[in-house]
Amino acid sequence: MKIFVSAAEISSDLQAEKVVRALMSLYPEGSLQFFGIAGPRLRSIPGFQVIEEAEKLRVMGFTEVLGKLSFIKKTKERVLAFLKENPPEVIMTFDYPDFHFSLMKEIQKIPQLSSALKISGIPPKVWVWRKGRVEKIRELYDGVWVIFPFEKQFYESYGIPVIYEGNPLIADLFQKEIHKQALMTAEGIRLAVMPGSREAELKYHLPLIPGTLAALSDLTHQRIIAEVPIPSGVGAELIKRELISNEKVHYEFFNDGSREVLGRNRLGLIKSGTSTLEAAVLACVPVIFYKVSPVSEMIFKLIVRYAGPVGLPNILLGAKRRKDSIYREFIGMDAKVKHIALELFRLCESEAELISLQQSGDSLKKELVPNADVPLAVAKKIASWIEKPPLKYRKKESHLLLGAGSFIWSSINGARRGLQAIGWIPSESIKTPSVLVGNLQAGGAGKTPFVIALAREAQKRSYRVGVVSRGFGARYSGKFHLANAEESAERIGDEPKEILRAVPGVQLCLSKDRVLASKKLLEQGVDFLIFDDGFQNLKFKTKLNVLLVTDRARDEVIYRDFDAAAKEADFLYQVKGKPTARFLEATPLHWSVAELPRQPVWILCGVADPLEVENFYREHGVKVMRMIALPDHARIDPEWVKKLMAQAQAEGAILAVTEKDWVKMDAPRAPQVFVLRRTISNADALAPIFERLQ
Repeated sequence: MKIFVSAAEISSDLQAEKVVRALMSLYPEGSLQFFGIAGPRLRSIPGFQVIEEAEKLRVMGFTEVLGKLSFIKKTKERVLAFLKENPPEVIMTFDYPDFHFSLMKEIQKIPQLSSALKISGIPPKVWVWRKGRVEKIRELYDGVWVIFPFEKQFYESYGIPVIYEGNPLIADLFQKEIHKQALMTAEGIRLAVMPGSREAELKYHLPLIPGTLAALSDLTHQRIIAEVPIPSGVGAELIKRELISNEKVHYEFFNDGSREVLGRNRLGLIKSGTSTLEAAVLACVPVIFYKVSPVSEMIFKLIVRYAGPVGLPNILLGAKRRKDSIYREFIGMDAKVKHIALELFRLCESEAELISLQQSGDSLKKELVPNADVPLAVAKKIASWIEKPPLKYRKKESHLLLGAGSFIWSSINGARRGLQAIGWIPSESIKTPSVLVGNLQAGGAGKTPFVIALAREAQKRSYRVGVVSRGFGARYSGKFHLANAEESAERIGDEPKEILRAVPGVQLCLSKDRVLASKKLLEQGVDFLIFDDGFQNLKFKTKLNVLLVTDRARDEVIYRDFDAAAKEADFLYQVKGKPTARFLEATPLHWSVAELPRQPVWILCGVADPLEVENFYREHGVKVMRMIALPDHARIDPEWVKKLMAQAQAEGAILAVTEKDWVKMDAPRAPQVFVLRRTISNADALAPIFERLQ
């Protein structure tokens, strides 16, 4: 099995390496082939084929990236060419969102990569800014691997599959015990200093450190001993050229020694990033800072306007505003020598404050290390996704206008029901065995499939079934029309045609006057009537009222009635979604399919709730590459469908449509698409309806 891995950052290179090694331990030796964009840790894995070295791609900030655009473009082209020649079964990218989003968009266009499992590891911090990227992640990836618990909650709230098994780097920090040294020593005050790993960061951070530590020395009247770990892949000479020891500040440098440095020290001057969290959980209280170019900061302030904390320990501890941060942050223009030195001095002078902040870090440790072997737990979850791709959902969006519309429409019908209760709106009773199938929301409750299932059950009981329908969009003359299955959907409506196709022998009458339609069907010898919709039509009463409900809220879809109207129904059925407190007495209905497509699909869908269709087939293992959602009852041109079929085929997929959309295609010219057919699997749940009619 071939697996493409791309990790451009030092921290993500570390985490990617651990997961890759864990994956290798789960499969027979030599059965996995890894290649991609790799830092030194990934390159250390035997057999890892390097397409490009990650260090060459590292840039940070809005302006710094401009200098490497040409190289980044050429790297992307080289990677895409490699993937076309060596299509992987799994694609994993880590961090570096702008580059990886661009790369994944191009990968989407390569047919031989359409079935690859795509995972975003350490996805972008969309909870901070640019939340619109959540939809990009959903579009480009099958799921995400996150390393913080709040990320799991965030992405799951948007319906994106998530792997969270703890933070592997944090877990690694505690593999062996490190002795904590005193803050105040005979030599002076010891503290950790971590200026960053990217060239762009060092450019702005290194000049800040000597003045800050010299100011701290003046405030404490002590010499400062700064322990500086230098990450692999970072030019040590650049750091040592800027951080020069003198009588006030002495620098000690360590190669790849961040864990030991943070573990020994009780206080640290740490640039914003993963290292601040490592410091906190290792009981090294971080004073957090970060500087960028003036242009980058101006863009961030004007466009992003994020005023919350940026330090990971503060975010994890629940701080909402930067000024309320548990660990002080000095970001952008606030990162000044005097301000930072005063905070360091305050902590040096307050033992109680240091202990309190160390205890906060200990609470984070317990939350971030739930598994003894985090990388292995992550690798096992990835392996399960390889075996069976995860399910993606779209977040249900709330809309003020939908909520207002639901209230107005429901209020009108509530008033009408009140008028009927006092006799101001008369109604005519249908004496023949009859069932009205209605709903509270305006469309998307699955009435047509239910009517089909009910009609089939009635036929099994030897009833001659007739269906009364308003026939949305139907074109016929006169006050009623007795429809037949040979007529086009354009003439009789898509849902009536779907019913006639699905239930041979059923009679169907179209009319706005439901009582008139029922009389015409009785003249045809019908002895069992099903009314498709009409719960809000108060001019007639059937023997039984059946109400179909879902879990959709009133500000997600338009509702025609308040929930209280459900008491007028004889039977409640939960057709879609999860049971809710609103309709606990509803009987859940389950759906099954006779045949599933064996290839990836594009779904063409003109129904009220296309999201439900997509999720249903994803749950049944169908790989949905694209959903083409049309308005409910939309007309479908067969020639356009043929073009879609060709486009889908070019990407290794087939075109699938719902039965409702299939009947809208002209039969003589109908393209050979895959028709998605499903039915109620627990049809015995309908038996009480017939028992009540006896």
